[in-house]
Amino acid sequence: MSREHRRERVRELMDQLDLGTVLLKSPANFAWYTGGADNRVDHSVPLGVASLLVTADAEYIVVDNIEAPRIREEETPDFEVVEYPWHGDPTSKVRELAGGSPLGVDHPLEGARDVSEEVAPLRYVLDAEAIETYRRAGAGTAAAMGEAAASLSPGVTEYEAAANLISACRRRGLSTPVVLVAADGRIASYRHPIPKDATIERRAMLVVCAEEGGLYVSLTRFVEFDEPDGELKRRQEACEEVLRRMREEATRPGRSLAAAFEDCKTFYADAGFPDEWRLHHQGGMAGYAAREVVATPATKEEIQVGQAFAWNPSITGAKAEETFILTGDGPEVITG
Repeated sequence: MSREHRRERVRELMDQLDLGTVLLKSPANFAWYTGGADNRVDHSVPLGVASLLVTADAEYIVVDNIEAPRIREEETPDFEVVEYPWHGDPTSKVRELAGGSPLGVDHPLEGARDVSEEVAPLRYVLDAEAIETYRRAGAGTAAAMGEAAASLSPGVTEYEAAANLISACRRRGLSTPVVLVAADGRIASYRHPIPKDATIERRAMLVVCAEEGGLYVSLTRFVEFDEPDGELKRRQEACEEVLRRMREEATRPGRSLAAAFEDCKTFYADAGFPDEWRLHHQGGMAGYAAREVVATPATKEEIQVGQAFAWNPSITGAKAEETFILTGDGPEVITG
C-alpha cells in the first residue's frame, strides 16, 4: 500500500462519511499514513505534537514553530509542513486549511466528528514497506532480548535487568513503551510485573513491547539459572504448545478473532490447563499498536493476510509470546 493508496483510502472514508477533511493526530494513525514518521515528543501524553490534515486535494503536516524544523527535515520531508506560533491556536490553522468543510478527527475536538473507530481498520493490513520495517524491528527486538538475557546473573536486580533490556533496544533504534521483569516468585504472582528492586536468584522473565517506525513487536523470554522442576517445565511446554497452535491452526485468513479465541480455550484444555486463559488476555492483532485488537469472544474482526499478530498464552509461572506476520504462505515469525 503506497502513500497514494493510503490517501485514497482516507478519501474514500471521507466520501462515505460526508467529510471534507480528516485530521490525524494519534501516533498510530500518523505513523501509518506517513510510512513510519513519529509525531511524538512527550510519550506521557496520548497525542503527538504534529497533525496530518487530509483534504480533497492536498495533505498538510500542521505543527508549531518549535517542532516544525525537525518534523520537516527528519520525519516528513515529503509532505508540505504548515506551522503556527507555539503560543497560537492550532485549531484555527486547521480550520483555515480545511476551508470550512466538515472535519473528521481521531481525537476529541469541539465541532468535529470523531472518526477514530473508522480510521483504525485502515491500518490493520500492512503494506510491503511496513512489513519490511516490521521484519527489521522484529530482528532487532530479538537481538536486544538475547543481549539482555545474556547479561543476567544471580544477584542482578529487576531494575538492572530492565535497564539492560531498554539499553539494548535503544542501541538498535527501538523505543520501549512496555518493559516487564519478574524475578523468581514474582513470575507466578503477577501477569504484568512492573520491574522492582527484587533480586534475581533462580529465574527471570523478561517482556518487551518494542517499537520502530510506528510498528510494535512483543516478545517474552525466560532465563533459568537452576533446572526447572517438572511441573514448571510442563507449564512452559504447554504455553509453547498453545502459542504454536494459535499461530499455525487458529490464525487463518477469513476467520474472526473470536473464532481464534475459542480455539485458544480449546488449546488450553488440550494442554491440561482449561481455566488458565481466564487469568490474562491472550493477545491478538498487532501492528501500529502493541495490540491493535485484543481477541475476545465478541471480537468479530476478520483475520487477513498482511496482518500482524502477537499471542501471549500464560499459565501461572510460565508464558510464551512472539510476534508474526500472516503472509500468503502462512505465518512468518519476526522475533526469531
